[in-house]
Amino acid sequence: MLRSLRTRLTLLFAGTLLLATVIAGAASIRLYQSYNRDQTAHELRSQVGGAAQYFNAALRSYGHSNQQSPTRATVGQIESICGCHVLYAGNVPPIPAANRLISFAGKGVSWQTMHPDDRVTFQFRPPSEDRTYIGVAAPIGLPGQPVGAIVMAKPLADVNSAWTKVAGRVAIGTGIGLLVAFILATFVARRITRPLKELGAAADRVARGDLEVHVAGDRTSDDELGQLAHRFQGMVDRLREVDELERNFLMRVTHELRTPVTAISGHVQAMNEGLVGPEDMDTSLDAVSEEVRRIGRLVDDLLDLTRLEAHQFRLVREEVGLEALLEQAAASFRDRARANEVSFDTPIAGAPTILSDGDRVLQIVSNLLDNAFRWTPRKGTVTLSYATANSTAAIHISDTGPGIPAADQDAVFHPFYSRRGEGGTGLGLSIGRELAHALGGRLTVDSEVGQGTTFTLSLPSSHLNGGGVR
Repeated sequence: MLRSLRTRLTLLFAGTLLLATVIAGAASIRLYQSYNRDQTAHELRSQVGGAAQYFNAALRSYGHSNQQSPTRATVGQIESICGCHVLYAGNVPPIPAANRLISFAGKGVSWQTMHPDDRVTFQFRPPSEDRTYIGVAAPIGLPGQPVGAIVMAKPLADVNSAWTKVAGRVAIGTGIGLLVAFILATFVARRITRPLKELGAAADRVARGDLEVHVAGDRTSDDELGQLAHRFQGMVDRLREVDELERNFLMRVTHELRTPVTAISGHVQAMNEGLVGPEDMDTSLDAVSEEVRRIGRLVDDLLDLTRLEAHQFRLVREEVGLEALLEQAAASFRDRARANEVSFDTPIAGAPTILSDGDRVLQIVSNLLDNAFRWTPRKGTVTLSYATANSTAAIHISDTGPGIPAADQDAVFHPFYSRRGEGGTGLGLSIGRELAHALGGRLTVDSEVGQGTTFTLSLPSSHLNGGGVR
């Protein structure tokens, strides 16, 4: 049972309150004992002052009459009235010498040197007692003629034992506090563990492949549990999106593979059955070769994506003349531009030389040009250009196609993403962005619906170690 988080939280909260209550109770008892001793000393000082005045009056009467000095009966009356012990010392008979307290228990204060208003508080143990007392001494005598001192005291044990009166009340308060703490701890622990149990159950459903999960609870909460629920739901939504993209990707890959395989199978079957004459044999073989290349490009894209995601992609650093590289990319699309009646502008003269992987730069540019021609309608325009600024070479591929909505401009770089009506597998832009990052650059898009789209490949135009080639 102790393995339950709810039980451990309840015990933790209750134990913390118990510890705090015990510490507070002990401190309260100590404070009460100190306060009680101070109050006792205050009462004794008040009482000893009155008693000293009484004795001083008796001494004055003794000096002007034949009365005897203060007797034990007088002392007994005072003790019965104040509930304390009177211990006195001095050189006036009949004060017993055994009760003489010349130094007041080591305080170093002599009654001969005390002023009439002095009150000395101290602890002592009388010779005939085995208990420690707290006492207050006051001088007695005639004006200018100190006779002795009167000491009024109470047993220290009685003073300290007064805390037992408080202890019972503290114990009752502690018991009530623990009961309330246990109830609150149970409630709080349940509030904390319930969302966690829901998340655990949701995680089990996700593990079984059920991605239609919506985490229940207070979705507007900003505490840690609310943030955890939001992030978990975001993860599930992302998994659902990825799962959908993967299904679409498999369907697209299946379609892309089926089309060339069907074409190859048809040509081969026709040649085997003798339906293709010698004059058409070269045409059929060219068609088969083109479909094989199409399958090869698809496989290469899949391999590139896998290597990039696994960080196993190797690059070559070499001097790359951008003008020649861009001209090579443009040359492979000029026939397509003429066939689609698309104007293809290439202001690339004077492009700089950079240090990069030429084959990968050519791959990115070719993918971007292929994407541009796919979306540019007849009589439209595709432009391949460059610009340099701040040690960066920027290659721009613009088209006059339908444009990309703002909400989709980031999604077009996701793996397997493709817009409606687009051919291909949706891997070209994803691979292009990953390759751009690997080359130390970036691939961005700027598009407006109905106006066209511009993709920009930005690459460092100098050596990373400072010895650049321009």
